Amino acid sequence: MSEKSPPRRGAQRAGWVNPRYNSNPPYPPNLMDRTAVKKFAIEARRILLQQVAAQTERLGITIDRLTEPQTVSGGLIVAGITLDTIESHQYQQLRRRLQDLQSQEKTLKGAVTALIDEVAYTWFNRLAALRFMEVNGYLKRRVLSSSDPKLVDPDLLRDASDIAELEDLPGLNRSIWLEWLGLAAKAPNPEEFLYRRLLGLQCQELAVGLPFLFAESYPALLMPGNLLNQDSIVRKLVSDIAEVDWLDTPDSENGVEIVGWLYQFYISERKDAVIGAKSKVAARDIPAATQLFTPHWIVRYMVENSLGRLWLEAHPESQLRAKMPYYLESAPLAAGMPEVAVTLPTAALPQRPEELTVIDPACGSGHILVYAFDLLFEIYKEQGYLERDIPALILTHNLHGLDIDDRAVQLASFAVLMKARAKNPRILRKPPQLKILTVRSTRHLSISHFTIDRPQVQAAPIIDYQLTLDSIVGSPRQLPLIQPPSPTLPPAYPLLEQLLATFAEADNLGSLITPDGFDAVKLSAQLDEIVADMPVFASEVATLREIVRQAELLSQKYWVVVANPPYMGSKGMNSTLKDFAEKNYPASKSDLFAVSVERIMEFTVKGGFIGLMTPFTWMFLSSYEKLRKRIINENTLTSLIRPEYHAFFDSAFVPICTFTLSTYALPEYRGTFVDLKDFYGAELQPVKVLESIANPDCGYLYYAKAADFAKIPGSPIAYWASRKFIDIFLTGKLFVNSNIKSATGLQTSDNDRFIRLWHEVNLNQKFIKWFPLNNGGEVRKWYGNFDSYINWESEGKQVKEYPGSVIRNSQLFFKKGATWNRISSSFFAIRVLPQNFIFDQSGDSFFVSSVNDLYILIGFLNSKIGYEITRIICPTLNTTAGNIDLFPCPKIENYKCIYHLVEKLILISNKDWDNFETSWDFQTHPLLRHNTPSLAQAFTNWHQQSETAFAELKRLEEENNRYWIEAYGLQAELSPEVPDEQITIRRADLARDIRSLISYAVGCMMGRYSLDTPGLIHAGQPFDPSRHQTFPAADDGILPITDPAYFDDDIVSRFVEFLKVAYSPDTLTENLDFIATALELKPGQTARERIRSYFLTEFISDHIKTYKKRPIYWLFTSGKAGSRRGAAFGALVYLHRYTPATVARLRTDYVLELQLKLDQEIQQSQQQQDTSTTTAAKKAAAKQLKTRQDQQTELRDYQAKLQTVADSRIELDLDDGVAYNYTRFKGLVYEGSDLKMADLEAKAQWKIELLAQAQKRLLESAE
Repeated sequence: MSEKSPPRRGAQRAGWVNPRYNSNPPYPPNLMDRTAVKKFAIEARRILLQQVAAQTERLGITIDRLTEPQTVSGGLIVAGITLDTIESHQYQQLRRRLQDLQSQEKTLKGAVTALIDEVAYTWFNRLAALRFMEVNGYLKRRVLSSSDPKLVDPDLLRDASDIAELEDLPGLNRSIWLEWLGLAAKAPNPEEFLYRRLLGLQCQELAVGLPFLFAESYPALLMPGNLLNQDSIVRKLVSDIAEVDWLDTPDSENGVEIVGWLYQFYISERKDAVIGAKSKVAARDIPAATQLFTPHWIVRYMVENSLGRLWLEAHPESQLRAKMPYYLESAPLAAGMPEVAVTLPTAALPQRPEELTVIDPACGSGHILVYAFDLLFEIYKEQGYLERDIPALILTHNLHGLDIDDRAVQLASFAVLMKARAKNPRILRKPPQLKILTVRSTRHLSISHFTIDRPQVQAAPIIDYQLTLDSIVGSPRQLPLIQPPSPTLPPAYPLLEQLLATFAEADNLGSLITPDGFDAVKLSAQLDEIVADMPVFASEVATLREIVRQAELLSQKYWVVVANPPYMGSKGMNSTLKDFAEKNYPASKSDLFAVSVERIMEFTVKGGFIGLMTPFTWMFLSSYEKLRKRIINENTLTSLIRPEYHAFFDSAFVPICTFTLSTYALPEYRGTFVDLKDFYGAELQPVKVLESIANPDCGYLYYAKAADFAKIPGSPIAYWASRKFIDIFLTGKLFVNSNIKSATGLQTSDNDRFIRLWHEVNLNQKFIKWFPLNNGGEVRKWYGNFDSYINWESEGKQVKEYPGSVIRNSQLFFKKGATWNRISSSFFAIRVLPQNFIFDQSGDSFFVSSVNDLYILIGFLNSKIGYEITRIICPTLNTTAGNIDLFPCPKIENYKCIYHLVEKLILISNKDWDNFETSWDFQTHPLLRHNTPSLAQAFTNWHQQSETAFAELKRLEEENNRYWIEAYGLQAELSPEVPDEQITIRRADLARDIRSLISYAVGCMMGRYSLDTPGLIHAGQPFDPSRHQTFPAADDGILPITDPAYFDDDIVSRFVEFLKVAYSPDTLTENLDFIATALELKPGQTARERIRSYFLTEFISDHIKTYKKRPIYWLFTSGKAGSRRGAAFGALVYLHRYTPATVARLRTDYVLELQLKLDQEIQQSQQQQDTSTTTAAKKAAAKQLKTRQDQQTELRDYQAKLQTVADSRIELDLDDGVAYNYTRFKGLVYEGSDLKMADLEAKAQWKIELLAQAQKRLLESAE
């Protein structure tokens, strides 16, 4: 059962006072400027890739060729460039690395691309590391910037002469400096030449303490250029990111954590590209596709509530709690409730700090390891260890990290060592061996040619055989002649063979690998034996020792595992990952994060702690039910925080949760849960967590236990569910066990081919070819969202036969039921599904045999209780038929009362749905129902009517709520009130309703509607002018829109006539003013000018929006690229009255006529210009003349296009849909951001391919 935190009784141990419980909780310090960090990182990647590519090309290395070097005295000449001895050595390393990459990538292009990417990120990491170290005073001098704010050049360059004199930089003395000065004098940019040399030496010096980042020398040869320029990568790094963001201060996300954000943003463009491709993710792209940097406060929460909690359980007397602001206390004890321990007895827990083993198996750039270091340091210090000794102890005994991305491991290692350096400045002189490793693939390694003297092995003839071993930490080496073993004998080293086989797919699987039968002692002994017997293999054995180390880390169990594991849905998994997940973790195969969670549980010592950040989907979705049950049955969910979706930064939408587990199962233990979903934005998240800790009665902190989760169908982690709500599930039969049938509908596999909006097709084919389709829509209760048809001719023959289609539950088609939006971003809403509908997978539905039962269930599900149950069962954005099956059947005491209540609610919603022309049952516009000549009065009447309906619907909904709340005795938890924003019928809206009146008027002009008869008149039927006596419809379905009016049937003139007929000639001026005001009359405009302006520039966009990008009134426009603004000619054509002669009529009756009129105006303007006596008059005449001449030129081009199309006499099949039919007039009709021709062409692809196939068959038959 969930409890919002009651008054705390006995929550703290005796004698301890929590200093954090006060009225002023500590808030997080100012955060770094992540916008600046992101901007720099993205730009830096682009610059570095370009510059490194330029450097490789300079050395004759391109994606399609390699220039071979020439050996000369003292060095090499490559592509005309002379390299000295040091540079020649670097070049040889570079070529070996390129050879290594080519063996992996299979092509020169792939190898060179990978090399450029590798060197670019290496320099990015190096520059970021150097900047961090210089700002924090970890270097002897500033390397990238000046310590004097008035100067620009780095101290390293400015003080180089003194440095050489004092020999304060290894590799630099006075004679070398003088030699460099001589060389620099011949260089195009002497200072740049010297700085590059100095920077290279600085990297070599740092390689002693930070070999993983600075040891490789070949990147120096491809160092980015122009480092001293004003816009260089170095200058941008120094100037674009505030220095304070680099300072490593306690209790801050700034400092070394900045390298993590830099890494995340550096690969963000690649991540977007990989995810945007929507294809299987290759091994090399897994790091980019799955990387998500963990916010600082979440890191602290996870570490404090796993590592910190474990230490407190083992050492109740510890004062560590005061150092952990994000530590969530256990639930207070209720009266008479026995205390439930979290984990094992104290004696079985780690007693010494050295025993606290911590691993992050997806360590990324090391954010979690860095904070674990800080907390471990406090633990050691509290136990009396010398502060200078603690860093080495932590790195030796406690911290472990793994990742498949070598870039990230570099940064993680750097970050952890920087933490150690802050505590012990001497540690970089001889740092301990870190246990932070890249999980590397052994796919290209082989030991098949390792052999020793074995008595049972007869010597084979010596053959000329060479082995290329793709070294993981170095470059490939050609081994000397050796004697291979007989192929008929077993391998000499089965354990090593097994080890290499285990890690063959490590670049895909990473830390998911569990080495079977791993024996580090035996493996090490075998490697020692190989080196002793065959010293030639010493470097290769060193490579294998690294594989043994990674296997050792993956074979151990740890007291604490903290991670933000990779996220990737099964659709993105490549075959290796997918097969592995299905075989080894079938309960979690839906997503890589879930597979990782299971692996992490295996990583952890019984009684240890786990801290995780993952998508929150595992808490609720049925696809994770087995994982969920394993988590709560085998572990204890000690705490969980559910952040708001923008917990990272406001522009990112990431639904995650963060939680901690004890691997000791205690079903009665009440975990602590903090729900932040109502607090928008990244900066507010940690603030609200700290507030909840300081004030547990805040209203969003809950206590709940696993035993209660198990009582709810599917075991969702519904921590907020009260005892009474849980009892509803225990006492009520579930839908799935009753006569209620929940169902998911069909999938066509090609909606563009088979589904139309109802207004697109010929309605004469309704219930012959086109049938009403329920396919979701906006959030709406009671009734509505019926706007689609599906091609179900011959009982759906075409759909059923189409490849990939799935027909589900067809026995329920055409039956009356209830439906809802499968995906919703607001609240759950049920509405009636009338008879004669088919439904697809977006319109899940349920059915019962009785209308009485149906209406009662709709009322129950639309009540507040129904909403709360939905939140418990599926609080994500996706509610499926399977979720509805888990609903408990309602408790019914007065079914007649509810039946009539719901009947009224449906009737009001139905009437509202039919009020506007988007409904196929639309009759007359609301502003024409009141028999008044005044449009203002008509709107007032409509406003009153809609408000009455709105208020009545709200009253009935609250009455429905009240009935169910009382039936379940939930008056203390729920109130019946319904907020206005959850009432889903429309209220009067002046601007919207006037626009819809204009649209209706256009419909009357076109013949779609008539003032004589309600409802739809012409939508594919032969036009009958006798049905439009009161207000005649256009005889050709064409309405010209020009400025000024040139035609008798001008759309504004016709609209004025409509107002006279529909209301009264006497009130025309009043009504025109009312309309113009509603359209927002601009200063100086008359009403008619505003209305004309609306038709010219706004009507088509409103129409496109109303008709969901499938317009039925097509704007033919002469404007450039289909633009409506400033066009010389425009005309609306009604799709359902189009004929093959329509375009010809447009040209002859309108465009050619307009050209004649413009010729006359051009002559008049020319005369005015000639006869004007003032400069102003001449300029005005000249401007008018230029305008008309430009319009005439535009019309000349447009009429030529019209003639070409008119001669084609295009026939339209309405069943093809607007998307295809509209594209047939490309270049003649409107295009804009709200109606892109490319989007329509994509939607029409099915038809284009169909025609191409038909044409191909025709050609083949002709042959």
